Amino acid sequence: MSSQDQGCGCLAIIGVCVVIGLISKCNDKHSSAPKVSQPSTGYVSPARSSDAPSRPSVPTVSEPFGQLQSGGFANSESALKMINNLRDPAYVKVQDSYGRTRATIYLRAGESYELGVDPGGYRLKYVSGPSEEWRGTEHYFGSKSSYRAATLSYINSNQRLTVTFYQTVSRYGSGGNGMQKIGEDEF
Repeated sequence: MSSQDQGCGCLAIIGVCVVIGLISKCNDKHSSAPKVSQPSTGYVSPARSSDAPSRPSVPTVSEPFGQLQSGGFANSESALKMINNLRDPAYVKVQDSYGRTRATIYLRAGESYELGVDPGGYRLKYVSGPSEEWRGTEHYFGSKSSYRAATLSYINSNQRLTVTFYQTVSRYGSGGNGMQKIGEDEF
């Protein structure tokens, strides 16, 4: 072997030793094991609030397509028009006087929908929240959900009642109560 080949071999061995030394130092800096000079006391510091486990979050989903989500009335002769003047979308339940949900409607901010209804008494319930927080028809807008309800006056045959959702929720049309804040469990 020539002296030039031996010199290259020595440089390669020195290079490997340097790399191993650097890796060892890096592992010492980032190791979670106690150092010999720092004996373990058995104390475990509390987890940072960002490390604490939280309730499993429900992922957001795309807003629904179309307005009428379920239900409806066949051959109806009266109408209930809903106008969403809120800054957020609203998921609306239309319930009959027996408390049965007859239709559900998703209204984006600024949209309106006219639902044909049979003559009778109805109750409207809606949940609103930021559209980017929509989590579907089970979790609605997550923790950003706001719930409201109103009992409407009797809708007569061939009558059209208009309800407008405002930020300071009010209602146009004849009779009935204004929108009242309700709890999630009442929705």
